Amino acid sequence: MRSTGTERMLRLRDVARLPAEVLVKRFEEDFGNLVTAAVADATRRLPAPVRRLLDGLEWHLDWADALVWAEGELQVSAERMALLGDPRLRRVEGQLRQVRVRLHEARCVAAEYRRQDRERLERGRLLTARATALSWLSKALPEEYEALFTARVAELGIPPLRRGSASRDVFDSIEQAVAQGRLRVTAGPEVTALLELPDDTFRAAVADDVREQNARNVLLRHPLVLRRWHAGLARLCDLTVGPARASSATALGRAPLDLAELPRQEAMQIVNARRFFCAVQQRRLDCDRTVRTLMAEIVRRERADPVNTARREAGAYARLRLAEAHPEAYTRIREELRAFESGPGHLDPARLTSDVRGALKARLLSELAGRDGLRGQAAHSPAPRPAPGPKPSAPEGRPGRDRPGPGQGRGQRPVPGPPARSAATHPPVRKAACRRAETSR
Repeated sequence: MRSTGTERMLRLRDVARLPAEVLVKRFEEDFGNLVTAAVADATRRLPAPVRRLLDGLEWHLDWADALVWAEGELQVSAERMALLGDPRLRRVEGQLRQVRVRLHEARCVAAEYRRQDRERLERGRLLTARATALSWLSKALPEEYEALFTARVAELGIPPLRRGSASRDVFDSIEQAVAQGRLRVTAGPEVTALLELPDDTFRAAVADDVREQNARNVLLRHPLVLRRWHAGLARLCDLTVGPARASSATALGRAPLDLAELPRQEAMQIVNARRFFCAVQQRRLDCDRTVRTLMAEIVRRERADPVNTARREAGAYARLRLAEAHPEAYTRIREELRAFESGPGHLDPARLTSDVRGALKARLLSELAGRDGLRGQAAHSPAPRPAPGPKPSAPEGRPGRDRPGPGQGRGQRPVPGPPARSAATHPPVRKAACRRAETSR
């Protein structure tokens, strides 16, 4: 978002009278206009189209970004006004409280979009009893499944899986995706020059980007620069937390109690450092958002890759053959899942929650693996042996085969990611749980 200089900055009273299509144009011209609209939305009632624009799929992340910036600016402004005895202090403090309420709501909206994305990804894979039973059976009998899968891969002539070195973090994953061509970006001479800068010089470039909202350095957002940008922002926080008298490297906290007692110049230096600290925090959120967007794109491209599609089809084929070889085990899983169906073969996520699913899966896998092990022992035993005497049952408070212990009752949780920017396929967000009463605005 760059300012063209052809339009004056929006004022709070301008926002309510402008239509949504005009506001979009003004947001693209200057980030400050979006901040003004976010503050106007937090402090007064706006027309429904404007509110739907801000918390809609297309703009909700930029809206939250603007609220983070507004919160820092208003907090530091209130601290400076208290120091100088400015009569506008009470009004600014009221705006700050309202912006914080709206920022909480914006985070709820973003979390709801991510939840909807996760549910959409899981709907065809985990929320049908058939797919869930086939998946759990392959986990209960991993060696048989792997043999069937390997045979099917060889039969189809699928190329071997590309395996790079293990990723230590998201930055490794992004850099490997660039090296393997899954992210089609180039490192031009400007990016190369930026990466070759000494640490102090690079950090100065990061600081310049923090100070200029409408002249953001796009090179810092290049996939190959993200690791160093993230580290540079973290270092700026460490260097500023002391001069800003911040409570930690991630939170500004309250103003120093002795701020008014300090010499005016020293007090203003602290106020200015706190303002810069808030701007760095906003840029850290910007960096994290860029990383999440790239990771989502990497996952999308991996799933669309023809080789990966063929491997998924080979896995589905192997799971079906495994169910045919072990019909009793497959039926056993389906019987257990039937209690959680909202319709024939469709699992109800409200009943089969992550915790319940993890506990049920752990119990069934343990049970089925035990049965398979006993069958394998019987098949290889040269002669039957007398049955051993009964073993004492597990004490009531100790985990047994039918009661998972700590760590056994949870399945793997999906990793949240950023929402796909397509309003046509997105259901409306339910915001009632996080909205405050309209009269509080």
